Amino acid sequence: MLNKFTTKIVSLSTLNNYSFIIPTYQRPYVWGEEQIKKLLDDVLLSFTTNKESIYYISTFLTKEVGDKAELIDGQQRFTTLWLIALVLSEMTSNNSEISTFLKKGDELRLSFEIRDEIKNYLKALLKKESTSKFLNEHFIKKHPYLENIAEALSTIKGYFLQLSEDYNLNEFGNYIYTNVKLIKNTTPTNTDLNKLFTTINSAGIQLEQTDIIKARLLNLIKDEKIKFSRIWESCENMNNYFERNVRQAFPNWKSFNFKKPFDFNDNLFQHNEDVIVTNPKDIFSIDDLLEHDYETVNINTDIKSNQTEEINENEVYCRSIINFSQLLLHIYRIHLFKEGKTDFSEEFHSKNCIAIFNEMIKRNNTEEIKRFFKLLWKVRFVFDIYIIKWVTNIENKTEQLELMNINSNTDGYYSRTKYEPSSNLMLQSMLYFTGDYLRQYWLTPYLNYLLQDFDNVAPTNNSHLEYLEKMDNIISTRGGKSEKELSFEYLKTNEFTQQRLDIEYFNMHLGTGFKHYWFQKLEYILWKNWKDREEKNFKNYRITSRNSVEHIYPQNPENRIQHPEIENKHLHCFGNLVLLSVAQNSEYSNKSVSVKKSMFGEKKHTYDTLKSFYIFQSNQWTPKEIEEHKSEMINLLKMHYEKTFF
Repeated sequence: MLNKFTTKIVSLSTLNNYSFIIPTYQRPYVWGEEQIKKLLDDVLLSFTTNKESIYYISTFLTKEVGDKAELIDGQQRFTTLWLIALVLSEMTSNNSEISTFLKKGDELRLSFEIRDEIKNYLKALLKKESTSKFLNEHFIKKHPYLENIAEALSTIKGYFLQLSEDYNLNEFGNYIYTNVKLIKNTTPTNTDLNKLFTTINSAGIQLEQTDIIKARLLNLIKDEKIKFSRIWESCENMNNYFERNVRQAFPNWKSFNFKKPFDFNDNLFQHNEDVIVTNPKDIFSIDDLLEHDYETVNINTDIKSNQTEEINENEVYCRSIINFSQLLLHIYRIHLFKEGKTDFSEEFHSKNCIAIFNEMIKRNNTEEIKRFFKLLWKVRFVFDIYIIKWVTNIENKTEQLELMNINSNTDGYYSRTKYEPSSNLMLQSMLYFTGDYLRQYWLTPYLNYLLQDFDNVAPTNNSHLEYLEKMDNIISTRGGKSEKELSFEYLKTNEFTQQRLDIEYFNMHLGTGFKHYWFQKLEYILWKNWKDREEKNFKNYRITSRNSVEHIYPQNPENRIQHPEIENKHLHCFGNLVLLSVAQNSEYSNKSVSVKKSMFGEKKHTYDTLKSFYIFQSNQWTPKEIEEHKSEMINLLKMHYEKTFF
């Protein structure tokens, strides 16, 4: 009988003896496109860097009886891996080794306790029973547990369709099967699972790599440790506005003017060292702590402000598009550039933070470290003012990307309001949704540019938009180098030249193989050049996450008489395609053009896509209209790129 926890490093290929059960007390599958793409982007980067490399993905916790393993923790990621295996199995005709992970004998490898609708849905997918009632759109919508899984599958399919042009999916599937590693923790047989599950979900935050970096850098500063610690603490909470962080770290925050960026000023930012700790060096001994087996490590200290904050029930809450470790890596790249050094060679990833900062720690230059801390302050300030963020609508609990204005009242308190939608908001949204969620390389050169224009605080400023457009146009047309290389080189803007847009690409008939970037880029261009800017649906329109290519003239129409077969050069051309969200694509399915057109304008507060608007202006949709629309869209792209050609 197992009477202690055991831990093993495993891969999907080593789990063939197990079948996994997700118990009833687990929440439903909730991963969305952002989490799935982050996972796939990460694994893909490891695969493309070195196909022999090992990538560690996560831990999961099981209770095992024989060959049955109950998933106590880690089910979201584990379920996603099973769905990835399902899609790759289908797209590689079961040639990839990962296909063997789908079943154990005749049964599903993964099952959901008392969720028969999920089991039946997944079995129907495996058997490719297209007419099964379990795959019916109405059946899926009746079961909320299924909707998220169906959307996840569509997201994964869209991702791999984009990869299939440039990568061998068999090899990638084999890599995930054998080289992606998980840490499998197994509970003792007599464990109280309810108590354990409650403990897991109420556990505190563990020590982050950024905490370790902070401690090591502060160890090398010979004086003013508390001041620089406060600077760091003002910057690290990315899910709050900068002024809120600062007024917690510095008690006399009412004397600051947060409406205009400024360098850190010792005269303004007074700090009382006694507020933090009696013996400051106690919090900077992380290197010593790491050498010992302590149960817990906590180097964070509460900072209490002497001011009482007013409570504003209309307070606007936000969430950053990147986390603090990602911001640190962008800032460190800017720091290296300003110090006349080359970019770090390691992979741009939060897991490598300590390794990346080790070079600066080895240099052991106190003044350089202080310059980095002050740069951190400035970049965090401009990031808060100029970069889009997720803003929560308290009423309906939804989030939307916004640029936020900062306002002050006579009492010295600050509030936030949304700017009107602008080209800058739309372009940043486009870059965010088409870029690598884990890296967002465009931020390195853009943040550096904003530092040079430090006194201009209007996020909608035309010069900022021109810079961002030019940067995006240049990077999107230059092949042969990675985004990481290009984004660092672009810090030296005078050394860059733009390549011409490859028009022939848009004349191909690639169907779902067209890069999603170009659909989203076109949405930005259409938005920027829209004529009736007061029209309600347009005013509500935003560039959002979309990753599902839809044929307007259907590939497999419900009514073949109404839609006779057309040549692939028309069916799969750029003119007949739009990029939709998973839900929108499912809604349109193989319906006729006339039905899609009626659905497009029916009881919707905004447009699915602006490209769709142009398509549905046509009275009919034949190869002639498809080619005319394609030419019109190509011309808009061409004119946009020619404006910034230099």
